[in-house]
Amino acid sequence: MKAFIHDKRIDVAELLEREVVAIPTSYGETVLQGKVILVTGAAGSIGSELVEQLLNYEPECVIALDTNETGLFELSESLRRHPQAMRLKLHIGDITNVRSMTLLLASWQPHVIFHVAAYKHVPLLESFPDQAVQTNVLATYHLCQMAREHGVERFIFISTDKAADPTSVMGASKRVGEMIIQSLAQEEGWNTCFCAVRFGNVIGSRGSVVPVFTRQIQQGGPMTITDPRATRYFMTIPEACGLVILAAAVAEQANLYLLDMGKPVRILDLAIKMLRLYGLHAGRDISIVYTGLRPGERLHETLIGVNEEAIPTAHSKIIAILPLAGDQTPPIHEWMQMLEYSLHYEDASQLRQHLFALIQGARLEQISR
Repeated sequence: MKAFIHDKRIDVAELLEREVVAIPTSYGETVLQGKVILVTGAAGSIGSELVEQLLNYEPECVIALDTNETGLFELSESLRRHPQAMRLKLHIGDITNVRSMTLLLASWQPHVIFHVAAYKHVPLLESFPDQAVQTNVLATYHLCQMAREHGVERFIFISTDKAADPTSVMGASKRVGEMIIQSLAQEEGWNTCFCAVRFGNVIGSRGSVVPVFTRQIQQGGPMTITDPRATRYFMTIPEACGLVILAAAVAEQANLYLLDMGKPVRILDLAIKMLRLYGLHAGRDISIVYTGLRPGERLHETLIGVNEEAIPTAHSKIIAILPLAGDQTPPIHEWMQMLEYSLHYEDASQLRQHLFALIQGARLEQISR
């Protein structure tokens, strides 16, 4: 019988193989202090940390929105002793419910929206492209439209490195989300500043590799790795939230921002380092099993797509990603109508095909009904 290994708190920063990027907090004061702020997906690992950091800026209030009732309750309990706890407002709601979200924006009139809510697990979404389209794409589109109509000052969309030249449904849905941001930002007659932030893997977040490895180690193994060559870019939860707040402060219309995360980390090296922090050795104490890449996964991630270029910003560790000159603005409203139709009348394989066709710039008549 495998021995149970007692819990050990690991500082995830030890696993990064680089210095944690310290992002100055002063940047956010002018755009956050005294403002009404809405955070979607507020009960998740990133959303809850973001809510806590935002409260430090003394906003008028932070509306924490999520479908996860228990998660919202736990968020509230964890912030009970926060000096600005009275500014936290919980809201059970679903971003795919247009009527509910319209009422929320009309009631609170937020100045800033941090759009964190999304489905994120790559293999699962390969089986459920309809959920990726409904939540990650169409809900984002409708929320952006509502933000403009209700005079939101800044809208920050949380994306992923999997959106760069995507190969998975999850990455494709997030890439279309970025394209929505970039397209709406270029339309005249509106005042909302739209920008996006592209994350790497957020180390220690719920469902990410570190909590999985921790559980496997505590249960005596085995540790499961898809491929010994697989690498990923990593950032900590505080880095992720600091990047989002900085992006809100320095955002220029339609810009996409990225943190300099150094070199990608081999997942096998991460596993071995975690074992050493527990005082264990691979093979002798805990076995490592290779399971093969799962649906939608790739061996190595990229941060910048082939039709994009990286531009330095005033902050040495923050990069702006811009489309190459000549890249055309997509007919986003027509695309969204087409996806709405596909969502209701077509099967999963057709929906997936249409999602990737949009990214590849196919003409609408080639993919329309």
